[in-house]
Amino acid sequence: MLLDAGLACREIEVRLKKFGVAPRDIDAVAISHEHSDHAKGAWLFCWKHDAKLYATKGTYRMMKKREDRPVEWIQVHPGSTQQLSKLSLDFFPIPHDAADPVGFRVRKGRVGFGHVTDVGHISEDVVDGLRGTQAILIESNHDVDMLRQGSYPDSLKARVGSRLGHLSNDALARYLEFRLPTTVRHIFLAHLSQKNNHVQLAMESCREALVRRGGDVPKIHLTHQDQATPLLRVSTPTAVNIDTSQGLLTF
Repeated sequence: MLLDAGLACREIEVRLKKFGVAPRDIDAVAISHEHSDHAKGAWLFCWKHDAKLYATKGTYRMMKKREDRPVEWIQVHPGSTQQLSKLSLDFFPIPHDAADPVGFRVRKGRVGFGHVTDVGHISEDVVDGLRGTQAILIESNHDVDMLRQGSYPDSLKARVGSRLGHLSNDALARYLEFRLPTTVRHIFLAHLSQKNNHVQLAMESCREALVRRGGDVPKIHLTHQDQATPLLRVSTPTAVNIDTSQGLLTF
């Protein structure tokens, strides 16, 4: 499955093939919300490769569609679970200024992966949705001071910094220090603003929060808009083997 499809269909195909995945082998595309950087390539990809589109009613209603290129829509609801072969896909509500946005938790047995981007704050629904995961992808969008002093118009600053906007480094740090599940071993930082954040600021904020939290410190990974992230295979905790020649981390 794909979780969000904000790239053009062709770019999604190229990146899948880099990891040895044929686009036709994707059975489902789940969309968190309708904004273009999360849904741009979803419709064409689903039509072209006969994948089912999983989205809430509000998200589907607001998505750009092609009536001449029909896709199969599976309506989902926040708080529901869909079974896809051996995988369970949980949907939970997230606080963002979209029609009916959701976060994802993918489960297989005792293993879970959480996916949450575009949230204005860490709600209790988000905390609950990420429980029992071994890896999470979550946004660290902006530094509060950089946003306040930056070039965005006041209206956009207010939107980004609101409780339905995007998550700041500080807000993520509070979650990591006090609410992060002890099962999490890997954290992917996503959606870093190119104008209102720096990689070093986001990384340092996370590391300091995790040190304050105590215990085993999860590994922090960065994601980038213009390149694929190295593959991470998540399974039940055993010995770790790192193949640096392929950028592959397996358990």
